[in-house]
Amino acid sequence: MSKLDWQIKNNVAKIDKLQKLIELRTQEKDNANAKIKETNQYIKDIEAERKEENEAYLQAKKDDETAVKVLNSAKAAFTSFYKKNDVKMGKIQGSATGFLQEPEFERSADDAPDATFSSKGNNKVMGKGIVSLFNYIIEDLGDELANEKASEAKSQTEYAAERKTAENLVSDLEEKVVSLEGIIAKRVDDKKDENKDMKENNKDRDSELGYEAKIKPDCDWILKAFDQRAEARAAEAGGLTTAKEFLAGKTSLIQTEKPFNDEKLSSLGFLGIAH
Repeated sequence: MSKLDWQIKNNVAKIDKLQKLIELRTQEKDNANAKIKETNQYIKDIEAERKEENEAYLQAKKDDETAVKVLNSAKAAFTSFYKKNDVKMGKIQGSATGFLQEPEFERSADDAPDATFSSKGNNKVMGKGIVSLFNYIIEDLGDELANEKASEAKSQTEYAAERKTAENLVSDLEEKVVSLEGIIAKRVDDKKDENKDMKENNKDRDSELGYEAKIKPDCDWILKAFDQRAEARAAEAGGLTTAKEFLAGKTSLIQTEKPFNDEKLSSLGFLGIAH
């Protein structure tokens, strides 16, 4: 009984320990799954943000390219008049070939104004200013396109690196979940085996308790009747001795304090009641 009680106590301790380990690993697995869900959502969010930024970039690029195309067409249409009439405009500010120069007057500003109609090239200075404005705007749009392209490339590189880091984290967490599931399954099996062992120990203990209950009445009776049976054995021995002496003619039968029961004599054994 003491051995079985000790074994059952160990069973209970091991089962409790295994249960705590199962709960701990299950919590770790739940935390990992929650982190996976959170990281996957983060990947979706940055993907949507990157898509939105890229669409904005493509639209801005399209608008700028369209503007450049329109401005070049307008510039070409504006300068076609001077080309057709062979009017030299000189170097144009903002172009890649030169800068705007001060207008050159062919006669003194103090001369009386000419009353004749102006020639086809009379407004070439103003025309040069307009063409220069075209060039400035086109160049600004070109710079803007280049800057936006560089910014888009940088954003895409940062996004790719950030997404890769997040995906690696998800992969590591998924491996951790698989590992934890294996550990949990092993602990569950160990707990089942320990419960099975405890069940067998309890079964053996119940068997021992049943056997104890079965023999207890006889054992209790023997313990309780021990003194009485000892007295009976002593009386039996004394009676035999007296009878032997009487038969030998050495003494007479003396009445004892308790009357001797001859009927019970045959049912008494040396160590107990004969059956």
